[in-house]
Order: sequence, then structure tokens, then C-alpha cells
Amino acid sequence: MKKNALFFISVVLLFSIGIHLEKWVAGDYSKLRLTDTVLATSLSKQKPASDSSTKDDENTLTLMTDENIELRHPLKRFEESSTQNFSWRNLEPAVLVDEKTNHFILQSGKIYLYPNPKSPVYPNYKQYLHYMAISRQTVKSQGKLWYQVAFPDEVIGWVSEDQVVMHNEDYYFYQTGGAQPNLSKVEQLNIEVSIRQKRVYVKSGETTIYTMLCQTAREGYSTPTGNYAVNTYRANSFWSTFGGADYAVGWKDGGLYLFHSVDKETAKGPYAKSQGLKLGVTGSGVSHGCIQLAIPDAKWFFEQLPTGTPVTIRA
Repeated sequence: MKKNALFFISVVLLFSIGIHLEKWVAGDYSKLRLTDTVLATSLSKQKPASDSSTKDDENTLTLMTDENIELRHPLKRFEESSTQNFSWRNLEPAVLVDEKTNHFILQSGKIYLYPNPKSPVYPNYKQYLHYMAISRQTVKSQGKLWYQVAFPDEVIGWVSEDQVVMHNEDYYFYQTGGAQPNLSKVEQLNIEVSIRQKRVYVKSGETTIYTMLCQTAREGYSTPTGNYAVNTYRANSFWSTFGGADYAVGWKDGGLYLFHSVDKETAKGPYAKSQGLKLGVTGSGVSHGCIQLAIPDAKWFFEQLPTGTPVTIRA
């Protein structure tokens, strides 16, 4: 009887050791459910409430959910059928490198749902190739750096360092929200600007169809809030005692308050890099009250934004 009991205890101990060893080698993904899975992971420094012995600075792989990241749009969930042959235990642990913002163009390859080439691929990833993306997390896995991919706030997955070309010093020369829709075909077109978030939302009714980075008034000036409409003022280029820019579209008081490009340093250029690198950066703005946009985003509005389009400016 004692021999049977000892044998049973030995089997249980060996099984337990095997499970913990597997978790140590491959990471514990057994608790993840497909219904809870989203298009990106977040490496956050968390301390599980049930384990007081876990160190605060331990990197724990967790799902990015609406509860642990603030995004304007909910993360899209992918279909269970796309992951039916995928095992979470195939993923190796990833180590958080930093959480600074990077701007890059996707040059090649696929967008993965997790920072690992064995993970499922984001559907229709090809539509994002050769466009400017934003990353707010960098991790290291399998000897490579992996960058989180967002356009510009909606996280869609991860790409490795050999798939991208960095543009942290000139991202204002590129459209900031991916492929731009044809505004002439958008029903119930309206524009919403968030001064706090430094974002311009192109909407069809209540649905946001495109998001781009912007900048607003600096200290001592103000960008007026309220409901307005695009007026008839247009200028391919302008210059005044307050400075100037390109691709101007009026939305209040004729040509007083505008959508326009990053400011220029002189009437003939170049564009002011110090202002361009603040596009999308929260805090105090850079303008005298106008809404500054990346150069191709401003050109898009100049060419396609119809007169009479409603514009809502929110604090």
C-alpha cells in the first residue's frame, strides 16, 4: 500500500515539474481563449494579485485589451477559424525593450498578430505595405526586434526590424493614417478634431474611416472649439507676418482658421522640422490657432475636402 502511495506521489511530482518546466521554456499561454484574443499583445509590467511573490519588474506577456490600453477605437478581433491550427505554446517569450514612439514605413513581409513568425498573419496585410505606421512598443524575440504596428491608433499586429525603414526624423512628409479614401465617395462626410489627442478624424456619419495626426494652437493662442463648416477659402501656398504653409483650407472666418501643412520657415521653404516632429504629440501645440497636418494629409484635404463639410472641434 505504501509503495503504491509513493508511486502515485512520484508521478504527480514529475508531472508538476514537467508542466512548470514547459512554462519556463515556452511561456504559459494555456489560459488564453480565442474569444479573448485581439490583434496585438502587450508586454506590461504586472504583478498578479494571486501571487505575492512575483516581482513588480517582471515582464509578463498579456493580451492587449480595452482595459489595459487606451485607444480611440476598440481593437478588432480576428475570427477563430484563422487560428484553429495555432498553438499558443509555439510562441517563445518576448522581452520588452522600450515603449517609445517610432514612425516607420512597412517595406516588405507580413504583419503578424504576435511578435513571432509562427503566429497567425493579419488578414489583408498587403494593403498596409509602403505606408507610414506608428509603433509604441518594441520587444525582442528570437534575436530580433519586433515593432508594434498601428495606423495611427488602431493596433493591428507586429513586424520585425528587417521589414521596416525608420522615419522618426521626417514622418511629417508621409500620410499618417494609411491609405486615404476618396472623399467624394464618402456619405455624410464630416470632420472631427480632438485638440487634446492631436488627432483629426474623417467620418462617415458617426463612423471614423480615417485618422491622422495633427497639431493645434500653442500657448498664448487658441484653436476655437465648436461646430463649423469648410468654407470657400483655399490656398495652394500662403505667407504672412505670422508665417505660412501649403495646402490651406478654411473652416472659420474665411482664411483666418485653416487646415494646412506643417509651417514653412520662409515663403519658399523648407518646412519647419521642429513643428513637423510634434505632429500627434499631446500637450502644448505649435500654431496660432490653425490645424496643422502632415504634408500629404494637408494636400489630400486641399484637393478633396468639399466646401460645406461639417467640422467639429473638441477640446
